[in-house]
Formats: sequence, structure tokens, C-alpha cells
Amino acid sequence: MKRFSSPGCAAALILLLLLEVAAQAPLAESVNCNPFELIPCSGAIFSLEPPGSDCCARLREQQPCFCQYLNDPSLRSYVGSRNGRRVAATCGVRSPRC
Repeated sequence: MKRFSSPGCAAALILLLLLEVAAQAPLAESVNCNPFELIPCSGAIFSLEPPGSDCCARLREQQPCFCQYLNDPSLRSYVGSRNGRRVAATCGVRSPRC
């Protein structure tokens, strides 16, 4: 069995698998809640690198879905993590009150 050479690579694979499961969650009102849209943020969430403009744009688009993501056990640890909150704050996206 081949091992991943870096923890970031393994974490990204786990995130992709979790996002695939969560993609089948119900849609929020007038927004296509698709956690795959947050993939541009994975580098910033799994490390201390700053989020890029594409990440921030996707966070703003998906903001109405955050409560849905926080209620999903497979996504909660990413969206609600310290780095997840840091990335959102850096992008000027407020954390929801669910």
C-alpha cells in the first residue's frame, strides 16, 4: 500500500471524501450548497497560508450553507475548526449563529 508523502496530501484526500458525502445534503434556500465549492480553501484550512481571492469568493457564496455544514458531522471539524474560522475571518465572512 502506498503511503502519502505529506500530511497535507492525506488531509486533502480526506476532505475530498467528506465533501463527496456531504454533497448529497439538502439545498439551502436559493443557494446551491455544495461543499466542493470550498476546495479552493483547503490549502488555507489545512495550513497557515492565507486564503486566496477565489477561496474568499467561494466562502461568500456558500455562507448561507454554513449552518448546514456545521450540522453535518463529516464537515463540522473543517468548517468549525480554528483554521476554518481564521480563513472566514480573513475573508470578511462572519460565522453564523445556528
